[in-house]
Amino acid sequence: MNHLCPACQRVLYDRRLANCGYCGAKIPDKLRFSPERIAELEEEMASLEKERRRRAREAEEEASRGADGGPPVPGPFLW
Repeated sequence: MNHLCPACQRVLYDRRLANCGYCGAKIPDKLRFSPERIAELEEEMASLEKERRRRAREAEEEASRGADGGPPVPGPFLW
């Protein structure tokens, strides 16, 4: 279900905001997420970001070890 701004009729792209991201009109509480739902979303996003960073760190460590798990492979030599 699309939730539209009552002023400009554009889709609300973030129902956590108090005002429309396009026209700045106040968004009625009935169209916004509840404070509890906003807290849940913030917690979920923080958890996803933590997992993303962990995976990036693991990938970086794996790349520095080399493809076969051995010692790091030296980069190209630039003279």
